[in-house]
Amino acid sequence: MKRFCSVARTAVLGTLVLSQAALAHGPVFDCYLEQDDWVKCEAGFTDGSSAAGRKVHVQDASGKVLLDGSVGADSTYGFKPPAGDYAVVFLGGEGHGVTIQSSDITR
Repeated sequence: MKRFCSVARTAVLGTLVLSQAALAHGPVFDCYLEQDDWVKCEAGFTDGSSAAGRKVHVQDASGKVLLDGSVGADSTYGFKPPAGDYAVVFLGGEGHGVTIQSSDITR
């Protein structure tokens, strides 16, 4: 019985440690309108790692990709907003995607 409790305790502890490690590297992505009506997005990860080179898509309401780019070395991506509703999608890697709707982008 003691051996079973020890194995169960080790399994629970291992699960907690692994789940914390998975949560330690989440995406951080935000977009806002600058004064010249240019959208600027900033990207990174919660552990402080860079998102430079990661893909960003701007797509219309039907999901059609209108603009395709990458986060720069300064951790930003900028673009002139298209007419109508659109979404900005940060492709931060497996399980690290973030989508921001145009209606949520403000100054």
